[in-house]
Amino acid sequence: MSISIQKISPAVGALVKGVDLSIPVPRDTFDVLEGALAEHGVLVFRDQHLTPAQHVAFSQLFGSLETHVISEALLEGYPEIYVVSNVVENGKPKGRAYAGTYWHSDLSYKAVPAMGSMMYALQIPEIGGDTMFANMYLAYDTLSVGLQRMLEQLWAIHDFGHADKRYFSKRGATARLNEAAKKKTPPVQHPVVRTHQTTGRKALFINPGFTSRFVDMTEEESEPLLEYLFQHITQPAFIYRHQWQVNDLVFWDNRCTIHHAIRDYGEDTPRHMHRTTICGDKPFLSNFNAV
Repeated sequence: MSISIQKISPAVGALVKGVDLSIPVPRDTFDVLEGALAEHGVLVFRDQHLTPAQHVAFSQLFGSLETHVISEALLEGYPEIYVVSNVVENGKPKGRAYAGTYWHSDLSYKAVPAMGSMMYALQIPEIGGDTMFANMYLAYDTLSVGLQRMLEQLWAIHDFGHADKRYFSKRGATARLNEAAKKKTPPVQHPVVRTHQTTGRKALFINPGFTSRFVDMTEEESEPLLEYLFQHITQPAFIYRHQWQVNDLVFWDNRCTIHHAIRDYGEDTPRHMHRTTICGDKPFLSNFNAV
């Protein structure tokens, strides 16, 4: 069966057929997948039967793999795999429960953020537990030229601890990030608009989860424009909502998409996933033109 790639939504994402990820991927197939990821932002592979070693091996075709700072959520024997799971065995969590239940780009809080992520579904709720993806190419392209030029001059602070402050502390909930993880991930600066290394296209590079403010501005000064942009980048016209099936592998490009795991299922409903995270490059903006 030859490989086929079909758009899965008008906004972002494609369904890939004709590839068995449990065996070595030929070079020509890799080239097709690499180009498709940059073009579509999200690739969906259905009915894949992968061991952790096979998951890691396929991921490594695209680059070196990150080891997540939340060490207690790493799969034993496979530190490249971050376990996203609400399953508890013998009183011990099998992974990080309800991770990423807000819009974000993986590891944007690092000086060199992740290029891509691959999530493999082992157990899913019968109903719910979807993940939404938003197209940051479209988010940039649909802004006015004046706002595009203004944003191209700005840098923003990305902070792993910001999600706790924005989504949990304000509600009186227990902080999700421990002090050890915070110390390993100090705030960093990135351009608000970045150039995609493969396509050369511009994409917004901000997200509600980790972007706290603009450089040289306070959070209060930054808030009006950031909140406008957060509403803009998450509008329905830019979104694909993935309904997981067991043995799905979804590969997304963190350089041009953001995503949001929906928490609409109970603690007694298992959702167990394995994620690898592929190292990226330092964000940059080419062809900068000052106003």
